Amino acid sequence: MTKLSVRRPSRRATRRGALLSAVGALVVAAALVWQSAYAGFADTTPALTASIGTGTIAVSNEVEGLGTVTLPELRPGVSYTECIIVTSTGSKPAQVKLYVKSRTATATGLTSNISFSWTAGTGGGANADCAGFVSNGVTVSSTLSSFPTTFGSGYLPWNTAGGATPESRTYQVTYSLSTSAPTSVKGASATVVFAWEAQQR
Repeated sequence: MTKLSVRRPSRRATRRGALLSAVGALVVAAALVWQSAYAGFADTTPALTASIGTGTIAVSNEVEGLGTVTLPELRPGVSYTECIIVTSTGSKPAQVKLYVKSRTATATGLTSNISFSWTAGTGGGANADCAGFVSNGVTVSSTLSSFPTTFGSGYLPWNTAGGATPESRTYQVTYSLSTSAPTSVKGASATVVFAWEAQQR
């Protein structure tokens, strides 16, 4: 019977294998620790909830809701004066201008013979009464036919500050029929829509 001979590794080889095994285990362990630390360490800022709103721009006048306002009948050379309070309640600064949105007449030449003179100021204005009105020194005059019809060319610009406190301005208007108005406009009528528009600035 042949006897098998088993060669045992030398003491140096055994040491080397043990050393390599230890190094390999250390590398694996380090890799596991690095992966664990990378996965476990994290940080997040506190949640931030933001609410975004829009400001408002709003103007009104004291005769809103009354429908068409009928003014006294005009005679050549006779004028009438009324006052209107316009109030801004917008939260943001705006510019307010006066212009005409539409105008019609039942007789040719009537709109060119009706004149308006507008003055801005403070005080008065309650129920169209001008008692207590104080002009700010700015007055514009125009016939009905040539009155501005857009915001861009509108009259009496007013810059509001915006905020929680309402802001008011009184507008005094004086209107008349020209003394040279033709007889063809007698008994005629005109309808005009004035507007105070506010746009942000």
